[in-house]
Amino acid sequence: MDFVAICLAILLWLIRPQDWVPGMEGMGFMTYVMLLGIIGVAMRPGGVKLKQLVQSPGDWMVVGYLGWIVWTSGDWFATAKALVPYVGFYFVTALSLNSWKRMERFLSCWVAGLAVVVILALSTVYGYELAEGSQSITDGFKGRLALNTWIFNNPNSLGHGIAVLMGLGYIWWFWHRSIGLRLLALLAMAGAAQVVVETESKGAYLSGAAVVTVSLLFKRSKLIQVIVVALMMTAGMGALKMLPRMETMDSQEGGIAGRLVIWQLAYNAMETTVTGEGWKEFEAWFETEDYGLIRKATHGSYVNVGADLGYAGLFLFLGVLYANARTIWQARLPHPDLRVDRIQRALLCLLVSFAASAWMIDRAYHTDYFILAGVCGALHRLLLLGETSEAEEEEAEGLGNASGLPWGGGLRPAHAHGPSGSLAIESRETYGVAKANSREGHVHLASPGRVRDDSADEVEEEPDRPFIRWVKLRWFDLLLCFGLLQLTLYVWRKIMTDFISF
Repeated sequence: MDFVAICLAILLWLIRPQDWVPGMEGMGFMTYVMLLGIIGVAMRPGGVKLKQLVQSPGDWMVVGYLGWIVWTSGDWFATAKALVPYVGFYFVTALSLNSWKRMERFLSCWVAGLAVVVILALSTVYGYELAEGSQSITDGFKGRLALNTWIFNNPNSLGHGIAVLMGLGYIWWFWHRSIGLRLLALLAMAGAAQVVVETESKGAYLSGAAVVTVSLLFKRSKLIQVIVVALMMTAGMGALKMLPRMETMDSQEGGIAGRLVIWQLAYNAMETTVTGEGWKEFEAWFETEDYGLIRKATHGSYVNVGADLGYAGLFLFLGVLYANARTIWQARLPHPDLRVDRIQRALLCLLVSFAASAWMIDRAYHTDYFILAGVCGALHRLLLLGETSEAEEEEAEGLGNASGLPWGGGLRPAHAHGPSGSLAIESRETYGVAKANSREGHVHLASPGRVRDDSADEVEEEPDRPFIRWVKLRWFDLLLCFGLLQLTLYVWRKIMTDFISF
């Protein structure tokens, strides 16, 4: 039940039928799904112990971030109550994705949800308007494409939300896939590219370029990486300059100039208050000739968090992203495992997209920030503790455990598609052939676990399955997060005082 709930949550978050389907307007589907997920986790055999909630470094960062929001608010109880959905989605995600199959299916829902959004958006372009009301919103933005949903109701948010599919579609549906899925990938990537172009969002162009570049660079040879970087710095930059509205990419352009003023106001608020003005309290107001006094968004998640929550709040916000990145980056695969490799690459695409877009749009308090952190928390648990096998899940559901072993496996062929200890080659024989040759035809015992010492920072041995050596937060991690904070502040100051143009 908890797994079904979190899959429904990501689909409802992206597609949001409650915003545009007649008769569903205003229905709190996300709240019901969150409650369903919490009930599902609580009804597990044995329940949920407190120590299960903080099993990864990312868990502590999220707890610290949410705790800081409550501590710096004027009303502790009201703020804690408002944060319940974020807490629920984070921990339900982290605890429910307890096997590689569940992780894979959840990410499939995420990619499928993005593809549906592309279809909804393009339907407006081609005159069908599946999401009623989208055309009028688009007309209000002078032809820049927008969608009649709460999170995609302006061109910038739609462009940034869909840009990730240009890299994620390649990883999930094209890379080492069948011909049919590759065709689907090409359609999805082309559709996503068209949506981004139709939004005419400069930031979305840059975010999409970052995701595509990372998807092509990760785990590639040095030669390929050099070639990709060279192409992106030459042909890629040239192509970006040819896109709509990119000819006005300078500080004199009205939209950019306004954002720089807002960033200065936010920076001053952070400096004068130190702890920020309070969660969702910072507001930027402008006096205009045409409309009088109007409120403007901060146009930047880092800026938003800094103004609301101060230096410490921004430190913790970045700390969550740091924990996500380190978990993804340091995942180790002792044997070629296409399923885990694809999950690792897909999460990196999602993280890079969020981190890049956070410089240009307000996504700091969106649910997908906590869901993405929860997926990375689940990944850390799988790498650290191993997965719950299908046999264990069947036993928990009353279906029995045929093998009688606690890890539900015993001896498996190394080339079979199975849990983390086995070689998940799927249908693509070309993946890892050179690495797999030495093991092809042999069998091995899927490791039931690993030796763990909670007082140490590293595992004591390398298990015969995907694993990670990072066990807990250390001073070195906090130092790196502090460096990341200083880098963010430097870029913030650099942009608002001396706009960086290319």
